[in-house]
Amino acid sequence: MRPRITPDEAQKLWNDYQSGDMYALANIMQAYYSDLFHWGLRLHGEREFVKDCIQDMFVNLWKSQQSARAGSLPAAIVSNVRSYLLVALKTRILRELSKKHVTHQSMLSDEYSFSVEFSSDLRLIDEEHEIYQVRKLEGVLNNLSERQKELIYLRFYQSLSFEQIAEVMNLSRQSVYNLLQKSLGSLRKHYDVSS
Repeated sequence: MRPRITPDEAQKLWNDYQSGDMYALANIMQAYYSDLFHWGLRLHGEREFVKDCIQDMFVNLWKSQQSARAGSLPAAIVSNVRSYLLVALKTRILRELSKKHVTHQSMLSDEYSFSVEFSSDLRLIDEEHEIYQVRKLEGVLNNLSERQKELIYLRFYQSLSFEQIAEVMNLSRQSVYNLLQKSLGSLRKHYDVSS
């Protein structure tokens, strides 16, 4: 597994990709594949579908770069590569799901499933009480709205900034703050550590 790259390294790779370096795009894909795959699984649980969407997204990035270099399309201005890729994958998944379900794209924007699971982390937990607490937290998280679960995942699992979350979720920064406060309030209300 390739080590995580810094935002500056990602920006340099992005600039190289936009200059026509196919290997830079391959390095970006390698660096962010795991994050993208886990993010995609939260939006749609079918592994092969998510892998196909990631592959299609990178193929389209390469095609759009070639079009931009030929002068037929403007190059995308990207200030944060990771956020940009998360948005692009979410858009791709929702678009593909809309094709599958013949649902209008605008209707899908707030009507998607987002799941929270800690099952892979349970291998690290030895004590039965801790497993119970993790399962209880998982249940409380899954009672949040889809947008609240997405926000919690982006903030605490993907470690995105409020600005990046606003971009990924297509919300204002203030809406992100408000939704996070509401989400954390709901978690505090429904999760009792002592039980």
